[in-house]
Amino acid sequence: MAAATLGRRSADEVGQEIAHLRDLDASALRLRWREVTGKPAAAGLKGELLIRALAYAIQEKAFGGLSLAATKRLQAIARDAKASKASPAGEARPSPPRRRLMPGTRLIREWQGVIHEVIVIPDGFIWQGATYASLSTVAKAITGTSWNGWVFFGAKPPPTRRKRTVTHPSPAAPAGGDAGASAPLAGSDVHA
Repeated sequence: MAAATLGRRSADEVGQEIAHLRDLDASALRLRWREVTGKPAAAGLKGELLIRALAYAIQEKAFGGLSLAATKRLQAIARDAKASKASPAGEARPSPPRRRLMPGTRLIREWQGVIHEVIVIPDGFIWQGATYASLSTVAKAITGTSWNGWVFFGAKPPPTRRKRTVTHPSPAAPAGGDAGASAPLAGSDVHA
């Protein structure tokens, strides 16, 4: 179907065409991309990303794209992001979003034969009756050395590795410590 025949179509027709994209091989997807957009697909546009981008392009042709106001807003966001990356080291940059644990969550970790329990509170963490601002400071108090607290307590998911299936991931054993099974952050207790 050529770009000229896309025009305005029903939602059902567009939905059927998008569903059919998964049946096409890579060369057919690239050909379809050229038909819809009028230009060749970028070399990095492959697999699932190509299917999604093509689905968006088909919908955009059929139903219209972003409004002028939305386009300008996105361009402004991109400019601001680019400017903040290029800002000198002395200027404040927006901090990345903080990881959050629900207040009341208990983090339990065995270290050198001793069980340590940390309770999450709205403004920090409680360990042995003292309040700490971060998990890293708790881990340092326990071990005497600097640690990433999220890793130490098993609250950080292990890195994903390709072509490897693990049914019950557990963090690597820290030097002088014991490894334990990690639990999802959604529960009330996290054991490491």
